[in-house]
Amino acid sequence: MNRAIFVPLAVAFALFVVGAGTSAATGSRSAASIALTPAFTAAQLTAHPGANWIQVQGDLENDRYSTLTQVKPSNVAKLKLAWHIHMGDCPTGNQLCSGEEANATVYDGVMYVENVHSQVFAINAATGKTIWKDNPAWLPGYKPGAGGRTPGVSLGQGMVFQALADGQLVAYNQTNGKIVWSTVVGNFQKGVSLAVTPAYYNGMLFVGTSGGDGGSVSAVFSAFNATTGQIIWTWSEEPTRGEPGGDTWPLSDAAKVDTGANYGGGAIWQNPVIDAKDGLFISGTGNPNPWNDRGPGEDLWTDSIIALNVNTGAFVWGYQTAHHDEWDSDLPDNSLLVNENVNGKPVTAVVAVSKEGFTWVLNAKTGKPLEPVKLQKVPVSSAPYTNNWPVQPIPQTPSTLTGCIAGDPTSYGGANHCYDEPLANGGGRICADKGRWTAPGIKAPDGKPYLVSCYFEPYTTQQYVVTPFESMDWQASSYSPLTHEFITCGTTNRSFAFEQIPPASQVVDPAGGIGFGIAAVIDAAIDPLNLNDFGNFTALNLSTVSPSSGGKDAWHQIWLAPCFSGSVDTASGLTFVGHLGEGLAKNGKGYLAAVSTATGTQLWQSPLMDAPVGAPPITYSVHGVQYVSVVVGGENHTDPTRPNPANPNQRVRGDSIYTYKLG
Repeated sequence: MNRAIFVPLAVAFALFVVGAGTSAATGSRSAASIALTPAFTAAQLTAHPGANWIQVQGDLENDRYSTLTQVKPSNVAKLKLAWHIHMGDCPTGNQLCSGEEANATVYDGVMYVENVHSQVFAINAATGKTIWKDNPAWLPGYKPGAGGRTPGVSLGQGMVFQALADGQLVAYNQTNGKIVWSTVVGNFQKGVSLAVTPAYYNGMLFVGTSGGDGGSVSAVFSAFNATTGQIIWTWSEEPTRGEPGGDTWPLSDAAKVDTGANYGGGAIWQNPVIDAKDGLFISGTGNPNPWNDRGPGEDLWTDSIIALNVNTGAFVWGYQTAHHDEWDSDLPDNSLLVNENVNGKPVTAVVAVSKEGFTWVLNAKTGKPLEPVKLQKVPVSSAPYTNNWPVQPIPQTPSTLTGCIAGDPTSYGGANHCYDEPLANGGGRICADKGRWTAPGIKAPDGKPYLVSCYFEPYTTQQYVVTPFESMDWQASSYSPLTHEFITCGTTNRSFAFEQIPPASQVVDPAGGIGFGIAAVIDAAIDPLNLNDFGNFTALNLSTVSPSSGGKDAWHQIWLAPCFSGSVDTASGLTFVGHLGEGLAKNGKGYLAAVSTATGTQLWQSPLMDAPVGAPPITYSVHGVQYVSVVVGGENHTDPTRPNPANPNQRVRGDSIYTYKLG
């Protein structure tokens, strides 16, 4: 639903002095010396970063590629710790934190970052000294928990912009952290939360809403005036009748309205791409809700890559990557905008990895695939309340993260459901006969054996079905124009067990909708072979992708522990990536590594840190000195840490920033 809005449907109000901001000038640099960011031009925002890192993904095209070359393969081994600080909200070992996963921004020697409890910091980027810190001014009645998705803040017009879990979009004064304005994007009492960084472009801020899995109202993208916080446009990914995709949602017999229009889910996790040349806002979207027991239909535009007119919010194109999703197959990883040659012709492409681990390469102007896509038949269930779609699009780029596909004897593992075992478990491959098998001796919560299968296996009220799950989450992918490599960091062997809840037993959430709407068991509790999740770190050569060829990997690594950090590439031919820990990462001592972008060969490893690295690194320079920095505090989706054998539920958390420079 596209609505061009010029009156403040969101509640915008000025808070020039109100708020819990503190401007503690600690260290050699004071708040008065902070250089204010300008109203950045499109050229500044789309250029690859150098001294400054003004967007959480480096630039508006999300390439995470830096032009800095001071640190290079010949001297990277001389990187030493420049500074290390604790942000003070999650002491190491604190189990009340959900893990630090933020990406910092840097402008003129000052770093701006948020921690897992949404405190915003301005830090001297050369020394680590805090200039000011601001505590969030939560809306009345909102109760923050252990922290959530806090990916970072954005900059522009002398302000720092933050999206909060209570549905607020906030602008802070860049010099002292005081609130300039705050806008309520969505009602947290209706389940709305914000879990992305607001994107700044052309005097506007862009943000998508989340909360669908908790029964919130349907997700929307919105644009706001960066000066005042007033809304400009909003667009719902669950269209109504008469709009593109509106006939893919079922109609309620009682009300004769689209059931997806109000509580269809679609939580937004991606930081968007802005295609300034063609005036497009591009993003991946979330999964529909409830997870099962929806009427027939493909449920556009959930689980899709969509493009909107950046100035009006008008729908331009969409491409759905999973039809009638019942398995949480959304797109949380950042999409990228790249310029490549396809069949000898230059083209601007959008590249994204969906949660199944599939890599999608689309024409940014049209949304058409630039790679072969196979429409694969998948099993269909005739059981009550099950309306899964009979075909699914499968891109033919190498799927190095994912497992097999139900009903496809030629998919990864052939006719069998196969797991690649890490070397720690002896290596080799373990397969299940014909893609489906029951787990003897391992009982599901309903007392029956689990049925173990592949992606897109339907599930009913009769038995728990285990499928692969979350091969890709919000790890930050990167792209090097030097080598044409699209570099991804993900997980294999993570699994999930699904069983339907009959409609009569489903419970409406306090927000008004049905969230998960399923019975579920995660990962280790259902793994009959005691297989651990392991990591993949891979470079796909995009110059080899064409409509007739899925392309080739330049290199591919299997790690003993999941890869959750993401990467950053530099013009010197280096790629930096974080690790959850050594080996299986059970002790949670993370570290940062530098590899050759061209070959993946590791060239440097930092000393071990006090917590796992679950956030992507960045690089910047101050007074001609290049720094590499990363937020460190663990993560909670594929967390392998088990520091205390006597307490197997304990995990490693922290609240650090580690920053390195040469010698």
